[in-house]
Amino acid sequence: MTNKRARAAASSAKRLHKKVKQTYRSVMPEQKRHRMLVWAAFFVVAAILAVQILYPLDRALPLARMNGCWVGWQSETDLANQATLVFQRSKIKFIIGGKPSGIYTLSEAGADIKAEEMASRLANYPFWLRLVPFSIFWQLPNVQTLDLAFALPTLEVFAQKTSSQLSRPPINAGVAFKDGQLTAVNDVPGHLVSAQAIKNVLQTTKYSFAGMTELRIDAKLQEASRRSTAFASVRNQAEQALARPLTIRAADQTFAVSNAEKASWLEFGETTEGGTTLAINRQKLQSSIDNWSKAAGHPAGQTNINIENGREVSRTTGEKGSQIDAASIVQPVTDYLLRGQGGGVILAAMTDLEPSVIYNNRYTPTEDGLRAYVRDKARNGAWFSIRQLGGSGWSADADAEESVVSASTYKLFVAKRLFDEINAGGISWSDPMLDTTVSGCFDRMTIASTNPCAVAWLDRFGRQNLNDFVYRLGFSRAVTFTHAQATHVSAGDLTKFMVGLETGSLIGGAQRERLLYSLSHHPYRYGIPTGSQAREVYDKVGFLWNYVHDTAIVRHPRGTYVMTIMTQGKSYAAIAAMTRDIERIMYP
Repeated sequence: MTNKRARAAASSAKRLHKKVKQTYRSVMPEQKRHRMLVWAAFFVVAAILAVQILYPLDRALPLARMNGCWVGWQSETDLANQATLVFQRSKIKFIIGGKPSGIYTLSEAGADIKAEEMASRLANYPFWLRLVPFSIFWQLPNVQTLDLAFALPTLEVFAQKTSSQLSRPPINAGVAFKDGQLTAVNDVPGHLVSAQAIKNVLQTTKYSFAGMTELRIDAKLQEASRRSTAFASVRNQAEQALARPLTIRAADQTFAVSNAEKASWLEFGETTEGGTTLAINRQKLQSSIDNWSKAAGHPAGQTNINIENGREVSRTTGEKGSQIDAASIVQPVTDYLLRGQGGGVILAAMTDLEPSVIYNNRYTPTEDGLRAYVRDKARNGAWFSIRQLGGSGWSADADAEESVVSASTYKLFVAKRLFDEINAGGISWSDPMLDTTVSGCFDRMTIASTNPCAVAWLDRFGRQNLNDFVYRLGFSRAVTFTHAQATHVSAGDLTKFMVGLETGSLIGGAQRERLLYSLSHHPYRYGIPTGSQAREVYDKVGFLWNYVHDTAIVRHPRGTYVMTIMTQGKSYAAIAAMTRDIERIMYP
């Protein structure tokens, strides 16, 4: 029975082989050379399909370009880093009436870059398209502009502030006396730049990778209320004002005022009935008073106060100066020239001019000196927390407990929660997440410092749950993921985290090593790493709107320390400079 089945199977196989052979001969060319070409084409197509199917999901396509440069095969993390670095340097310049007016950073305007989305576009290769032979050569993704998102509250504040800065009030017409002739000085129209126009242009502009983007705004013209055409109605009054001789006496000096100077003070005003009259331009009169003060008064000296570690140790007091009291001039001049009241000789009162004060700060290489330095720097938009982990064990804080917009520094706490989930078995490094894995997302969050993965974890863990988590770990309530504006942290809490990371008391083992690797391999090394003498610096930066932060483990040749510097309205160059100062105090 077994032999019979074997013979039947062999017969079936023989018939199948014969049929395949006949089919092959019927579809293949007769000549061997042609058959070889067909097989070669088959293997080429098969190889191309294999390459397309296996092409990494997180790599830019071979012909991808960003900012005009070929970026094929580069990882999404590297591409996001490049885009973020460009964004940090990007500035905007408003053009009003063809003239530049004001330069700002995109961050100031409330912009944040969507670097991960930009990188994803360069790597987007759907699976169905991978099954189309040679489709990899048809994909030409090209990113030429920055993808931005604007935080509306920050944008609103920026637009209101910038509107007042860019708007210019009109200047009324005035009077001039030149070559013995009394003439009108033309009015100067102003312009109004609305906050809404600023918001519109910011949100609709395509921002290139160039360092500067010009934004053109159509401002609303504002005519002066008093035009030069009204000169005829006040000409007689102006002639009377100029005909009145005027002398100013101040201290031992006498100043005879010329008709040209008097005319420069005159501008068109408005009567209570709505008619045109003359008025004194206070700003131009003040300019004359300042010139007289230089001759009649004398400059004040300079008081030098020497400060050591925040305490005054000596001072040299400068002499008082003197200047003309403007109040003793303005009203008498106005009454005399415009109304003929008073006399033509006006006695100016002199007033004391206090000496300028210069503070010469010196910080000794002591813990007191370190603490005095950070207190002084914290007075102008900065928060500090420093801990020496070896050597003398110094510490210094300045407003370290204050809750501040965290920017990306909050991702340290997300990483800690992620590690705990992995340890509990709820998450694996290889689990799929977004268009990558948990491992890939971790790198994007900690190295590229992009937001989508971090936000996805915030949504998964729950913001209030994260609050409770960090509070259980002993961090203060200055850390909050539920603030209406943005996630907040404090300098003291960031330093506490980094101390726990360095000592292994908060995060240990392979997870500690992986986080340290990320903190030493990101591209944003312009703050503490640039300012420090140490070769090993593990830092996490944060940059959002006009907040720029850096928290770091610094393995200095003379001792390891942890430092957090949080700033508002400053730059990484400023953080680097403060780092140099701090290390000169700690390690002279």
